[in-house]
Amino acid sequence: MKLSHKLMMVSAAVLMGVSPVVGMANSASVQAAPIAHAKGVHNTYGKNSRVKMTKTMKFVDRYGKKTSKTATKGGHYTIWNVKNINGEVYYSIQTDLKYWIPAAATEGTVTYKSGKTTYTLKSNGKKVVTSTSTAKSTKKAAKKTTKKVVKKATKKTVKKSESKKDSKKTTTKKSSAKKATKKATSKKSSKIKVVKISMKKKAYVYDNNGKRVKNYLGTSYIGKDVTVKGLGTKTIKGTKYYALKPNHYYVKASDVTVK
Repeated sequence: MKLSHKLMMVSAAVLMGVSPVVGMANSASVQAAPIAHAKGVHNTYGKNSRVKMTKTMKFVDRYGKKTSKTATKGGHYTIWNVKNINGEVYYSIQTDLKYWIPAAATEGTVTYKSGKTTYTLKSNGKKVVTSTSTAKSTKKAAKKTTKKVVKKATKKTVKKSESKKDSKKTTTKKSSAKKATKKATSKKSSKIKVVKISMKKKAYVYDNNGKRVKNYLGTSYIGKDVTVKGLGTKTIKGTKYYALKPNHYYVKASDVTVK
């Protein structure tokens, strides 16, 4: 009898020691390292991507099905992943991809990188605006800055030397300055005009040759009422397009509204 009593006590202690504790705070922040995800899921910069819920709603799983967990209005969450579900952008609040919320139901900024392009998503509780930046554009900006510095230094040197020269060379300087002004004007006119465009309906994404792409941010199209930046226009085979990323991704002008 004593032996049986001891065995029962040990079994109870073991059961109590391994009982799991399950819980989920209103302001989730999972510290585990990101795991390998399925195609179409993008890792964010973690703690630098924070949002606040603008409405109370149920979380969904990675397939868009509602879960039993509730995201409460005013709750703050760290976003670890970004994915398109049924044409809409969704945020994952855990690295295990269990719980997702629609980006349009949040306020805040989320950033992630895909290839050489960095994507910044800003939401105001109604719409999500996406902007992009690439390493190439940064290099171009650096080159332009360097050229400007060189031009200024060259102009100063030219002024000093020309002050010692005769009137003929002064006339040459004026004509050279006019040419430089014309070049600067032509450069300004060639700058891309950036506008905000909103999808009238589900808008498919096309490549530089006017063919549909299969994977743009994890899908082949952009959902209705999603607002993005149009980085100039281009006519491909007689059809006008707005650039999402020049020379890479485009949407038809007929599918969008310019704001």
